[in-house]
Amino acid sequence: GGGYAPLPLISRELLRHLKGAELRVWIYLLTRGGPQSICYPTYENIVREAGVKTKGTVTKAIHRLEKIGLIRSHNDGGTRRYLLRDPRLAVERLFELSEITKDELEDANDLLAKIRRPIIEPKPKAVTVPIKKTA
Repeated sequence: GGGYAPLPLISRELLRHLKGAELRVWIYLLTRGGPQSICYPTYENIVREAGVKTKGTVTKAIHRLEKIGLIRSHNDGGTRRYLLRDPRLAVERLFELSEITKDELEDANDLLAKIRRPIIEPKPKAVTVPIKKTA
């Protein structure tokens, strides 16, 4: 490597949707990920090196990053491993959670088209149909 961790351009569509600790933890994990986008820092390292106040704040940030699809974590014999995922998955998930508007999704897809990357095609939202009970 060249001593840097590239940040995918589509990430700029996520910035306004990540709170301070979430953004710090995500960027920290990006800088720790190797060629396979896997890293395994301790919570203590994340608190100290990312400038996050407490382990509890790290826990909340990790849960949020997992919920929106930016990372996946796994306990492996007492070591917590983090897989850094394609930010397009997070844009799609935020849209599914109604945290990104249709206009924001279109902006993200415009950017992806300009840089010749696959666009985000969210799954159709499930519609619940009430079942009529027959006597």
